[in-house]
Amino acid sequence: MVGGSRPSGRVVILTGGGAREKVAGFLGRARGESVVVAIARLMSAVCLLLVAVISARHLGPAGRGEIVFVLTVSMLGSEFVSLGANVSGRIQILRRSGVAVEDYLGLSVVLAFAQAALMALVFGTVGILVMDLSPMVCILGTLLGIAMFLAYMLVDAAFALRRTLETGVRDLLIGITPLAPVIAVAAVGRLSVAAVVGLTGLGYLIGGGYLWSVVYRRIGAVRFSRGAWGPILRNGLPVLGGSFGQTLAFRADRLILGVLATSAALGIFSVAATAAELPRLLLLPVTQILANRVAGGEITAASVGGLVARLMLGYATLMVVVGTAGASLVLPVVGEEFAAARDSIAVLAIGEALLGCYFVSVAVLTGLGRFRLLPVPAIGGAVVILVADILIVPDHGGMGAAWVRVAGFAIMGIAGVTSMLTVLRRKK
Repeated sequence: MVGGSRPSGRVVILTGGGAREKVAGFLGRARGESVVVAIARLMSAVCLLLVAVISARHLGPAGRGEIVFVLTVSMLGSEFVSLGANVSGRIQILRRSGVAVEDYLGLSVVLAFAQAALMALVFGTVGILVMDLSPMVCILGTLLGIAMFLAYMLVDAAFALRRTLETGVRDLLIGITPLAPVIAVAAVGRLSVAAVVGLTGLGYLIGGGYLWSVVYRRIGAVRFSRGAWGPILRNGLPVLGGSFGQTLAFRADRLILGVLATSAALGIFSVAATAAELPRLLLLPVTQILANRVAGGEITAASVGGLVARLMLGYATLMVVVGTAGASLVLPVVGEEFAAARDSIAVLAIGEALLGCYFVSVAVLTGLGRFRLLPVPAIGGAVVILVADILIVPDHGGMGAAWVRVAGFAIMGIAGVTSMLTVLRRKK
């Protein structure tokens, strides 16, 4: 070039193909998968949070409490009926131990019938006799429980096939589907508990249906072979102790508040708990992918320690922010009827910071196939929360339940980290 100088260094021209390769490389790494799935879950949670806000404003604490009760029963049922087969099956498929996705899907279909029977029983008795739910809400709650269970099981099938990013699409569909109809129904003054429950179930049905199509296209069959289910269920029972204990620890306070207090108290507590629990949606996909990578040998026991410490510290820092600013962000949105949730949010954020240690340590134990160590932290925390809530909630309501969570989650975190460190020391 006349009158000029050649630029020093290397000139890199990114073509369309080069950009695609960079994106594909990023998404193929654990960090890329975690970021994309976490963003999808966060967006889904924002949609569901908007549904919660709209229902809280239009139906009040009592109506919101009924919705939370239905969701809680559906979640607990999904965990219990899974028999731990979701985690056991996923890890065994990833570790190439002879378990096939076709067998896992067949087992999921069979267990869905058990979920239907359980939901009909609980909503037909406790829902009508104790919570005074309408028959329509109970019917829609049963359908929600079935759809939630299948969507729950299909996530692990997709993870086992390395279709991680598609699970993010499922989460988006679950969150986006009910939002517009809820807004429309609320705008004309026709919003009800039944409408919110039914539309939420529709979201799980569409999200689960999408993930079913993703999985089914890659295997082309569903196999009902009872002999193949034995290894999944045998290894799943210890996982069930951990996963059901974990879900009971997360949801026991909502059940007890609904039964021993009032629907209004449950509605107020659920707003505070939702605000504190929202950051889990960033941590959970990271821990699921961490377990998958440890199971596949891509992250070794020798190298996982530093990663675990950074995850725990980062999550604790995030919860400090939530505890400090959460109430000022949430309460103007949901309204003054929920003002009693202000102090609970800060207390619940402390518990969530401790729970982060549990999530990360359990992910490592799961990836290493140490299923028998999973029940102890979860069941220990669940027992403390369940017993203490029964004693404390009648006199101290939602604030008492919040402090009980701190104690229970501290036990889960300490027990989980202790088990993880013991296993890692033996591996070195």
